[in-house]
Amino acid sequence: MVKYWGKKSKNPVLPFNPNLSLRLDNLTSKTKIEKSLSNEDEFYINNEKQNNDEVKKIINFISKFTPNNREKICIKSYNTVPTAAGLSSSSSGTMALVLACNKYFNLNKTTKELIEISKEGSGSSCRSFYKLASWLEDGSVEELSCSLDFGMMVLVVNEDRKKISSREAMERCVQTSTNFSNWVNQAKKDFIAMKDALKNNNFEKIGEITERNALLMHSTTETATPGFSFLTDESYQAMNIVKKLRNNGYRCYFTMDAGPNVKVLYLKEDQEILYKEISKLWNKKIIMCME
Repeated sequence: MVKYWGKKSKNPVLPFNPNLSLRLDNLTSKTKIEKSLSNEDEFYINNEKQNNDEVKKIINFISKFTPNNREKICIKSYNTVPTAAGLSSSSSGTMALVLACNKYFNLNKTTKELIEISKEGSGSSCRSFYKLASWLEDGSVEELSCSLDFGMMVLVVNEDRKKISSREAMERCVQTSTNFSNWVNQAKKDFIAMKDALKNNNFEKIGEITERNALLMHSTTETATPGFSFLTDESYQAMNIVKKLRNNGYRCYFTMDAGPNVKVLYLKEDQEILYKEISKLWNKKIIMCME
């Protein structure tokens, strides 16, 4: 809802701006670890064996906090989140992996310790331990609350892997985007305004900030060198559907992470009518994200 986009430090992992997220119920990752039946570490996503590069990346991460003399393991992850499609699959996947390691290796880590570990795999995953959470510039994570009953759905543009990863895209924007400093300054203001809007249950303000913040984050990709965009013509079509419905009196707002898919934020009480109206205008897949 207020984006994390850019590391000001990699050791420790710290964001350039305070950010804030809403965890989704129906887009999930479930991971379990078993003893490997082969003489090598293995990694599966939705029963598909991952290549050596993906295995190496995962093992390098968990080696930072698991026993050095461990046996070879098989990691099995099952995702309803499309992988690397701009729907926070790295966030949910990393959190699930950290929890699975804690259980399998009997690490007995506290939630606070697991949060710190997860940042090393995916910065945004540290917020996924809570329903509504913020990650501050000093690295701390805060659990937030709001009495509004949020709903969210995804207007799916493309579920395929992105051509450029979020990590690579973020790094390029930090290093080369001409409006990156403007993004950071505005995001800091958006964070303060968002916390105030959540406290006051001001859904209109929450939605306005969410939209503005997402669009500004995406503008940094266009002013990077070389410039690029995650958004497509269909992404803008989806955004325009949300704008049209709002102009007709429906309470809904859009947001996008680092990908083409458009998420619609609304209040749960409006879910049935919004789904009906959006279905008339959007002829591609819709994913309901919250129960």
